[in-house]
Formats: sequence, C-alpha cells, structure tokens
Amino acid sequence: MFVLCVLLTLSVGLVLFLQQQLDYATSKAARQIMNGTVQQNAYSSTDFRVKVVCSYLPAIFSCNDVIVNVRTVTKGVNPGGYYAFLNSSATGLVIPPLSNGSAQYNVGTQGSYEYLQIIYPITFLPSVVTTLLSSQTYNGSPAYLAMATAAFRNEQY
Repeated sequence: MFVLCVLLTLSVGLVLFLQQQLDYATSKAARQIMNGTVQQNAYSSTDFRVKVVCSYLPAIFSCNDVIVNVRTVTKGVNPGGYYAFLNSSATGLVIPPLSNGSAQYNVGTQGSYEYLQIIYPITFLPSVVTTLLSSQTYNGSPAYLAMATAAFRNEQY
C-alpha cells in the first residue's frame, strides 16, 4: 500500500511538472506570434511546433505528440468570438481532434485576435492514474491531456 501511495504521489507530481512546462512554452510561443516573429519568418505549422513550441519544452516531451492549434478569432459575443471554444455547458474548453494533421494554424496579421491552444497527451502514466484523471484516449491508450491556452491580440509589428 505504501508503494502505491508513493507511485501515485510521483505520478501527480509528474503531471504537475509537465503542465507547468507546457504553460511556460505556451506563453513563450504566444509571444512569438504576438510580436510578429512567426509571421515574418513564415513558419508553417510544423515549423512553429518544432522550432518555437518544442524549443521551450524539456526533453521528456515527445515533440511529435505535441498538438498545436492557432486560430484567429473575430470579435463577437456568445456564441461567437472566444465563446466558440467553450463546450456546450460552458464548463470547459472544447477538445479538438488529437492529431496534428487536423490542427488549425492561422497566426493572423497585425492587430488580429488570436487563440493558441497546445495539448500534450500524457500516456505513460499508470492506467489507474490516467483513468482517474481523464477519460480521453490518444493512439489507443488512455491519456491525460495537459492543455495550455493563450488568448491575445497581435501587436502592430
């Protein structure tokens, strides 16, 4: 029983560490879009994921599993604007398809409103822990989704 408690504690600590690192990378990547660096370098979605997002993540992250969505948001009220990213009960964010092939990538232009969403499916946790934390699956395995978002307006670069 003691060993199980230690493993559970280590698993939760690992999830918190990964979430914090994802938050950090998201804020740094959002800044690169906001100040026009990504637009001026004409990064594709893969370039942005590999050269910008993954460069801020520790080696424990598999860059191929990092899912990045960047969308331009129009001004609006419910159900438009940023409300489009909420689930129907407005209790959480909509989970997009867990594939980089179906991810959206539009970094916008000067003055546009942007929404950056980065997801990392954590599949290497014990299945008991993953089942307790989430009901998502990724590549056929139960996964906890570490998710970080940023909403911002591009600067006049």
